[in-house]
Amino acid sequence: MLDRPNLVLTAYEQSEHELQIDCSDMLRIVLRSDVVWTAIDHAHSLDRRIGRNGRPIGLLEAQKRKARGCRRGVPDFLFFHQQRGFAIELKRNASEKLSPGQKEFCKALIDTRIPVKICWSKDQVFDCVVAWGLTRTVQYAEMPLRVSGGMAP
Repeated sequence: MLDRPNLVLTAYEQSEHELQIDCSDMLRIVLRSDVVWTAIDHAHSLDRRIGRNGRPIGLLEAQKRKARGCRRGVPDFLFFHQQRGFAIELKRNASEKLSPGQKEFCKALIDTRIPVKICWSKDQVFDCVVAWGLTRTVQYAEMPLRVSGGMAP
């Protein structure tokens, strides 16, 4: 009899990149047309390939962005509507902590009265933009009531 390895099934966990794409797809549909928003690309720092000068490409790109004035800790989504700003930082799960740069930037936003929310799912992102009044209003068409086997009142 062959020895079989013990396999353990685990639930699939989205990467933060995949979560951000899912949220962006949803936001394109639900946000009001007068909401200005953007997702912030932090993926440059994940590139561990070695560049021509022997240093990781992600590190080189981070240094270039810093020289151009890009700051650490900017939340993943920024929204602007009717002279107000809002921010959402995505994390894959509740156990992930904010980096020191994220804490500093989020505190600065809060100090300027810009609401910041930490979200771990697309549903939480949706709940935030609804609570902030950034979503389209849905109008339902009146449909005639059909009652099978009888008359409608």
